[in-house]
Amino acid sequence: MLPPLPKLRLVQLIDEYLAREINDKRGKFFGSVDELIRKNEDTIGRRLASKRLRLDLPIQIAVVLTVASNTVDVRSTWELIEAPARLHVGVKFPNGVYWRSIVPLQYLLKGWGNANAGHQCYVHSISTNVSQIKSWEDLKKREENSTDDYHYVGITGRNWLHRFSEHLSKMARGSRLSFHRALREFYGHSDVHFISQLGEINLSYHDAMNWEEVHVDRLGTQGLNMIPGGFKGLRYLHEHRIIDNTNVSLAVRDQAIVELHRQHPRKGLPNPFLAELWQDDWYYLKVIGNRTKTLTPEQVRSIIEMARDGVQVSEITEAVGAINDTQVRNVIVGRTYRRTRRMLGIPDGS
Repeated sequence: MLPPLPKLRLVQLIDEYLAREINDKRGKFFGSVDELIRKNEDTIGRRLASKRLRLDLPIQIAVVLTVASNTVDVRSTWELIEAPARLHVGVKFPNGVYWRSIVPLQYLLKGWGNANAGHQCYVHSISTNVSQIKSWEDLKKREENSTDDYHYVGITGRNWLHRFSEHLSKMARGSRLSFHRALREFYGHSDVHFISQLGEINLSYHDAMNWEEVHVDRLGTQGLNMIPGGFKGLRYLHEHRIIDNTNVSLAVRDQAIVELHRQHPRKGLPNPFLAELWQDDWYYLKVIGNRTKTLTPEQVRSIIEMARDGVQVSEITEAVGAINDTQVRNVIVGRTYRRTRRMLGIPDGS
């Protein structure tokens, strides 16, 4: 349920911190872990995990591992609103990737029962332009209405992070499914965070499918799922003659989604709720702006404006930080970055 970081001895680190800095330390947090354990024991028979969580002890514990220096920073805070206690585990990789997993703390404490039983529900998010979040108010506005975040909703009858590792493998192998494609496009870019959040656990297949259906619908065009969630998605696959019936396993559904994309490669996403990401101009600009060897929209604008003013190509290359003169010439003559020009309102040939 936690990220596989054996060198960090994550479980031992968390246990020691909970005792030393949270439960046994005089102050706001004193005794709170014991109270969460009692809540676990008192609610052992409830069907939904979310109904077992206390919302009046909103402890947030953050463990951040910086791989390059092999250093660990552990901090805790008290959420400003009612929320479950949560553990945030962040990993800063040498290539610039930052990944954070979020798990309700009660799932990890004594008295919960077997947290790995049944189905687990999760949301993976790609959060861009994170440097713009400078305050709590910025964060709340971002959560309420953001075009800078993309989300993938999923369920599994196995470990949720093992399932995520499978997604990463498919990303590396060049899968064209939207989630894998978005991971690949943003992977290693600055100002981008990858966030994995565990939701309900211990669910039956039926309850998990219903959960997924609701959450995929909520995301709308910010979602990266190829089809509607849950049973609605199975009906969609059946209507498109990808599966013979709607009584199929999650593994068969995964294969069917790949087949759906294979049969409709030029249609992008046939899902009526989603648009093909690369038809979304904002998505296009964000990806272009984050690539290290690709010109940003502002660089393209500067190249064209300087060319209009008669600046030499070599001087433009140096001024905007282009790779070479050829890259600049191609922009000037309209051979490349035509879509960027159109989005900036710059006609071809100008």
